[in-house]
Parts: sequence; structure tokens; C-alpha cells
Amino acid sequence: MKPYNMIIRNPKKPLSSILVSFSLTIFFSSCLGPKKINKWVARHYDPSSMQLPKKKIDYLTVTTSLTGADIKMSETEKKTSGLVPLLFYWQYDYKNTCTLNPKIPVANFTSTVISYANSKGLKHKLNGRQVELSIDRIPNVFAVDDKGHLIWVIIYAFGWDVFTVQPQTDDMVVSYRILQDGTEAKKGVITIPNKDKTLTLKMFQSLRKKTWQYLDQYDENITVMSKRVIDQLITEL
Repeated sequence: MKPYNMIIRNPKKPLSSILVSFSLTIFFSSCLGPKKINKWVARHYDPSSMQLPKKKIDYLTVTTSLTGADIKMSETEKKTSGLVPLLFYWQYDYKNTCTLNPKIPVANFTSTVISYANSKGLKHKLNGRQVELSIDRIPNVFAVDDKGHLIWVIIYAFGWDVFTVQPQTDDMVVSYRILQDGTEAKKGVITIPNKDKTLTLKMFQSLRKKTWQYLDQYDENITVMSKRVIDQLITEL
């Protein structure tokens, strides 16, 4: 799919032809649906992406209520909005909102904090205490958005589509408890802002590859945010 579907109509064609052409433009744009998005996500991740690391450390545990038994990589919902059939300007918006299985970012978080905590000497800083981390919120939703436009100039019609892959803003929120001999010595909440950026499809680029590029960015940011949780935890000890 291309970001710009430019249409320039022949002045000899009747208005009905232009309307049919625009209807076809909407139809082909709407072919981008949940099944296709879910297929792209499934090709980006493999089942191991949802598996928690086998390695355990005695001074740190990670829990969450966000994961379930679902083995699907994602669920996507399509919504059409913003149809503006004005006299000289038409606009529509097809948005596919994709929710990743929370097991994907939770597995990333858990693997990252275990490795990073060891490298940062968290065990030494705890001085015999233990820490429990609970993932309360984690970014796992993005949208593939298709905005279509049609402008009438006398008897000509100019149409184009703009595709973006955009985050649905959600911060990472992690609660922690510091235990001393099984008794809670301290607790707190750490919030890390989501840094995912919207990616816009450019001319001659593939929307599928742009979606994978977004997911690469997303995975990297989950790793970075997970490390920042440990950094902030150390400052609060």
C-alpha cells in the first residue's frame, strides 16, 4: 500500500464517474483490516516471545495480573470514522487498533530486569532484603491509521491517503515492595513514560514493513523502560 493514492479526473467524465471512483478508493483502502494486521504481528513474533525466562534470582520477583491463557499474539478492532462528505472536500478515517498479547511485553520486561538488575548490583544494594515488582500497566496497544482525502476543484478531483502506525499512549507503571525478613519495609510506584513514536508511510514504502519497523521500535522501548524501572528503584532504596 502506498501513502498517497492520487486521483486526477478527466473533465469530460461525468460527476457520477468521479463518485464511483471515490467509492472504489474507499473500498480498496478499507481492505486493510484486523485479520491482516494480526497476521503481520504473528509473523513478527514467535511463541518464545511470550515465554517468561527460566532464570530466577532469589532477591527479585516479578508478578502481574495482566496476562491470561490466550495464546493469540494480538487482537485488532477496526473503526471507521470522520466521513466528511462536504461540497468540495471529502474525508474518511479507517483505524485498526491492535492490542498485543500482554505476555509479549511482560516477558520482555521480566527478562530485561533480571539481567539488568544483576549488572547494576541491585542485590548488593538491597543488603539482604528482597524486592517484589508488580507490573500494573504496560504499553501494548498501537493503531494502523488510514486517512483518505478527496478535494474537488471545479470539475477535477484530487484524492490521496496517508497511512500512519501510531502508539496509543500508555505509560509503564510498576509497583514495588521491599521486604526485610518477610516483612514489608517499603513500597512505592514507579511510572515510566512511553516513548514510542508515530511512523508515517512514505512513497513506495510497504505498510507491512512499516508496521514491523514500529514493532521493532516498540520492543526496544519496552527494554529501555524496563531498565529505567531498575534505575529508579535503586535511587529509591
